[in-house]
Amino acid sequence: MSAAAYSIVEPSSPVPGSMRPANVTELRPATGPATRYELITTRAGFDALEDEWNALFERAGRGEQMFITFNWLWHWANHYLGAEDRLAIVTARRNGRLILVLPLVAERVAKLTQLAFMGAPVSQYGDILIDDVADAQSVIETAWSHLRERQPFDLVRLAKVRADAAIAPFLSGFGFTVTAEEEAPFADLGACKTYPDFEARSSAKMRKNRRRQLRRLEERGPLEVRWLAGTAEARDAVRMTMTLKRAWLNHKALVSKAFKDQRIDGFFADAIASTTRPCGVQLSLLKSNGEGCDANVSITCKGRRAVHILAYSLKFEKFGVGNHHLDVNLERAFHDGIVTYDFLAPKHIYKMEMADGVVAVRDHTLAVSPLGRLYVDLYIARLREGLKRTIARLPSSVRRILAGSHSTCES
Repeated sequence: MSAAAYSIVEPSSPVPGSMRPANVTELRPATGPATRYELITTRAGFDALEDEWNALFERAGRGEQMFITFNWLWHWANHYLGAEDRLAIVTARRNGRLILVLPLVAERVAKLTQLAFMGAPVSQYGDILIDDVADAQSVIETAWSHLRERQPFDLVRLAKVRADAAIAPFLSGFGFTVTAEEEAPFADLGACKTYPDFEARSSAKMRKNRRRQLRRLEERGPLEVRWLAGTAEARDAVRMTMTLKRAWLNHKALVSKAFKDQRIDGFFADAIASTTRPCGVQLSLLKSNGEGCDANVSITCKGRRAVHILAYSLKFEKFGVGNHHLDVNLERAFHDGIVTYDFLAPKHIYKMEMADGVVAVRDHTLAVSPLGRLYVDLYIARLREGLKRTIARLPSSVRRILAGSHSTCES
């Protein structure tokens, strides 16, 4: 970007006689339209973006960006945006048209100001939303500069960035380092014409074992699967799902930070039941002889379906209800025209049994203040992962005792 080719207006305070606020930058090229960058910090400012954000996502959003739709983050803000949190959303416009959204929030963590993607802990991928413009790299770089100059922070933690995310190629150049990495398995349903074709790729041993489990399950009574969204019944099913999930976590002597927080219940209840701002969330419930035994919460966006929460009744643990229910959901995905079935991170054996590949999902961290660097070097880079490994090696009886005061991550 040649300095001679552009005129940049970056007021540190409102320009006298102008309505231009301090959080706006306008980049004026010698030819072509100007680009206007703005930092939005309030909930009212976020809400005002609804129509523009939706239009941008319709034009440029991808299925794997399902967690940065306006509706998803609107529900998140209703439940997770705390009184001490401050939004830090960077937008860019040309000719009045929104072409970029970087959806961040400024949080207080250990007396530090941390920038993170909006959506934690319910979002499973983080990214930037940008239109199909020829100078996308310049737009993203300028948006980042605009943020750094107007939003004070100690560190930035951009969690769960896919290797193919729009923002991924720029993070190392911005000074970020990778502090965690997982893999997200996925199934390429588009490679098969029918579900039987997809199922046939599984080993004969696996298909035989699942048929045996299904026969045992059918002996208990009739099986029924209900797909729920936009109803009061869906809210009831969410409550049951969360109860089953927490019982399983306790049984395994695991504590999920996300599920320890009761706000996740309200978030998914609203996201699934909402008819005014739907975000592609649905819950399927498997019943055995009228009794709920397995639940599957998924999100669908632009030909991609991601399975977000799996929960089963411990009473049915030996019946393979999760396997059968997942098979039913995969068959339903073919019926719905889904191209990619996303199992999300982390990678587990049961996911890989049906997956065609994996995508790396990384946490990227940038520390700018001395305290921020100390926090990253001591806690994030050393203590946190070491503490997780130590707790994971403890006997389950000890881990249950520690569960009251420590959190280990489990998805």
